[in-house]
Amino acid sequence: MLNTVDELHPDERYKFGSKEKELAEFADHARRVTEAQKIIAARNASLPNRVFHMKTHGCLSGVLRLLPDRPESVRHGIFANSAKSAYNVLARFSSGVGVAQHDLKPDVRGLALKIFGVDDRPDKPGTIDFLMTNSPNPFGSDQEEFVRFMEANVDPGILGANLLQFLVRHPDVARLLVKATLKVVPSLATEQYWSGHAYLLGPEQAMKFNVRPVIDDITQVDSEVQDEIGAFDATRESSGESLSERIALWVRLREAGRSKLHPDYLSLELRRRLSGASIKFILSAQLAKGNHLTPVEDGLVAWKESDSPSIPLAELSLDRLLEADACANLRFTPGHFIPEHRPLGNLGRGRIFTYRASQDGRGASNEEPSEQALQRP
Repeated sequence: MLNTVDELHPDERYKFGSKEKELAEFADHARRVTEAQKIIAARNASLPNRVFHMKTHGCLSGVLRLLPDRPESVRHGIFANSAKSAYNVLARFSSGVGVAQHDLKPDVRGLALKIFGVDDRPDKPGTIDFLMTNSPNPFGSDQEEFVRFMEANVDPGILGANLLQFLVRHPDVARLLVKATLKVVPSLATEQYWSGHAYLLGPEQAMKFNVRPVIDDITQVDSEVQDEIGAFDATRESSGESLSERIALWVRLREAGRSKLHPDYLSLELRRRLSGASIKFILSAQLAKGNHLTPVEDGLVAWKESDSPSIPLAELSLDRLLEADACANLRFTPGHFIPEHRPLGNLGRGRIFTYRASQDGRGASNEEPSEQALQRP
């Protein structure tokens, strides 16, 4: 795991114009994450756990197979001509908040990939991690804004007053949040997931990556889920379309009571789907086209498909469901990278510190899992 950056990408800029000042702010972010972790643990009378993405929906193993017809422009790092044709992977599906709540409540969904066999040298862990959510953008222009969002989530106040105040003061974050989370997710296998911030693709090219489902037919889900989708659509249509009305609905649904739907219906649906066939996605990359179209340092600006179309790189096939404990104590972090895929931007650089603080706080393992343990017996 690398802790600092020796040389910035041409589209990167240190915050405050200074590496030292940016690192000082990252140290403060790590402290605040640790404090948030303690607050959550005290409130739930539990040991410290993840500040975000606490609830695991599934821990799966599978294979990432490179597409032979991928263009030359993306053949770098693990996608290079000299790379393997396939990598074993461990995948963790999760929900975004730091508590285990009903799957119907507004939240982002996460997909974390641990890719094995990247570096076979004995002194290297041999893995890299790609982290994604079903929101194209993170909920912050930089790491400081995202940490403030974290704090508002951890201490939302009476009837969500603190969180509501944050969203009113940060309307761009609020727009992204309600767009990504104000919906019923029928299946984790039919969602698209994005990296949020940029990464390197080789020595010079910046990219954002995403995975889209090969099959996104939601008619396969249970009728009860279909009923919830219909009821939610009716609620949303009657609530109004202004940002303030949508924020109010978001806060109200966040505090909503029970549903006849199982609180863990997403993991149950994932298990049923996997019993019939592999779950498949296409991993693609959007290439940076300059800061005017695809900024690296502002997480709230979307990289539009019209400006930078997604280029398919590999097929992700997940076919084996593991016990949840297989993922529970692992470290999925942007800090697990190789130089050709370094996380970029203030968010990418800063997350290395905040993830490590959270993982140290919950006593996550410093050992990477064995690749052999993923193989089907």
